[in-house]
Amino acid sequence: MTKRGKILRDTSTGPGLVWVEQQQYPFSLGAQWRSATPPAAGMTVDVEFATEGGVAAVTPVSESQIAKEQAEAMMNTAREKGGAVVSSAIARFGLPLLIATALLVVGWFFLSAVSVEAMFGKISFTFWQMLGFLNSNNALEAVLQGQGGPSAGLYGFLAIIALLGPFVRFFWKDARAHLAGLLPLLFMMFVGIMVRSSLHSMTGGSVDGPLAEMQRQAQDEMMSAIKIGFGAYLSLLVSLYLAAIAAKQFLAARAANTLQPPQ
Repeated sequence: MTKRGKILRDTSTGPGLVWVEQQQYPFSLGAQWRSATPPAAGMTVDVEFATEGGVAAVTPVSESQIAKEQAEAMMNTAREKGGAVVSSAIARFGLPLLIATALLVVGWFFLSAVSVEAMFGKISFTFWQMLGFLNSNNALEAVLQGQGGPSAGLYGFLAIIALLGPFVRFFWKDARAHLAGLLPLLFMMFVGIMVRSSLHSMTGGSVDGPLAEMQRQAQDEMMSAIKIGFGAYLSLLVSLYLAAIAAKQFLAARAANTLQPPQ
């Protein structure tokens, strides 16, 4: 049987002492020490015990092994705490809402929402990067910056508020709190309108006269170069789901309040 211990006293002046589970055990350099490096006080060791209970062998533990074990212990602790947090979140908010929110985060922050076919190649934007496009003073410059993109600014703040909307009902006990679940869908619709308006402005807006036909052609070419990505479709479907659930819960809560007898 092997247990972890620490050297209390080295063997420079006689038998050494090792501390294992609140007890001291003597050992000798020649008979029980299993290393070319002499023992030193404070050294972490593995102590092998004989059948009769005495120390059979003492082996030093390398610093790399200690670091590895500490890292594994930290990972196990983090995994246990993370599991507890996840379980608590599922119990409070429900698994469907958490999954829908996770999909919305993926759709907004990681998947391509829009791609543009330009002379120098194809440029893809996530929904979050499109917010930077809207926040930029120079829309054309924002497009040319591609993946780097400008800051989302106020639009980014509104996006976070919309993302948290479906959770409002857990903290505000009012039937109207359920309507906050509509925020992701409403925000996406707002962003879509703003993006279309911004693209329209890039081609000079509405022009009358002989240049009108040329302008319409330029707008048509620009719109044909823009492709909606999977991230936009996924985000829209999730937002519709959240909006449907919010409307259903709002109607149910209002009906329940109506049926309650007056106090």
